[in-house]
Amino acid sequence: MLERLFQVERYAWLALAQGLAAVISIDGEIEDVNPSWERVTGHEPETLRDSYLLEYIHFEDREKALGTMQRLITSDIGSTSFSFRFLDTSGGHKLLNWEAIYSPDHNAYFCVANEVGDAANMEVLAFRDGLTGVRNRLALERDLPMVVDRARDRGGCVLIYFIDLDGFKEVNDTLGHKAGDTLLARVAERLLACVAEEGSVYRMGGDEFIVLLNRCNGKTHAEDIASDIVRRVGETYVVAGREVTIGASVGGACFPANASSVQELVDKADQPCTRSRPRARTATVSTMSPPA
Repeated sequence: MLERLFQVERYAWLALAQGLAAVISIDGEIEDVNPSWERVTGHEPETLRDSYLLEYIHFEDREKALGTMQRLITSDIGSTSFSFRFLDTSGGHKLLNWEAIYSPDHNAYFCVANEVGDAANMEVLAFRDGLTGVRNRLALERDLPMVVDRARDRGGCVLIYFIDLDGFKEVNDTLGHKAGDTLLARVAERLLACVAEEGSVYRMGGDEFIVLLNRCNGKTHAEDIASDIVRRVGETYVVAGREVTIGASVGGACFPANASSVQELVDKADQPCTRSRPRARTATVSTMSPPA
C-alpha cells in the first residue's frame, strides 16, 4: 500500500511538473521521465527510461554534476541547482539547468531541468503544457481575446475547434498512466501537424484540446480541417509496444459567423450537437504483429 502511494506521488509529480522532469535512482539510473524530454532533446521517454544519466552528460561535466547530486544524500541541504551539457539525438549537447532534491522515502532524486535560453524563461513555461509541450488553458485565455480583437478590427474571422478524445480512458485503464501520457503527447503532435503554420494547439486538461485558427476560408475549409483532425487522431498509434486506436469528437465555431464574443465562441465549439462523429467511440488495444 505504501509502495502504491509512492507510485501515485511520482506519477502526479511527473505529470504536473513544468519543464523536463525525471526520477533518477541513487546509482544514476533514469527510472522515469515526462514526455517533455522528447521535445527538447529528441530522446523518447521509452529510450531514456532504464538508461543511465552518465551516458548523456558531457565528459567534461560528469565529475561536477554527479558529485553535486551525491552530496545531496549526505548533506543537510534539501535541494541543489547545477548545470551541465546533455547529449541530444543530433549528437550535440543541450545546456540544461537542473533543480534536484533527494527523497529518502523513494530512495531517488526528483529533478526538473530547463534548457538554458528560452525554455528557462518562466513566463514561457507558465503558458506551456508540461506533458505535451503545446500551449495550455492559461495561454488560451491570453491569446483568444487578442486574436478575436484583431479579427474584429480587420474584418477577418477566427475558427476554433474543441476536441475530446474518445476511448482515452480505456487506454489508461488497460496500459496504465504512463502509456496514457505518451498517447496524449502523440495526439498533440498530430494536432500540430493539422494546423501547421495556420494556428495553435492548446491542451485544456485531461484529454481535451482546442485548436485555434487565425482565419477561415469558408464552410468547406472549416469542415475539411475538422475531418482532417478526426482522421489523424483516429490513425493507429504504437504505445508501450501495443497498437492503440482512439477517436475524436470535434466541435467547431467561427467568429463572427457563429459568435459575437470570446466566451460565446468557446461555448459554441463545445456544444455536443456541433460535434463531428468520431472514428471510434471506444479504444482498441492490440498486441503488435511480429515482423515478417
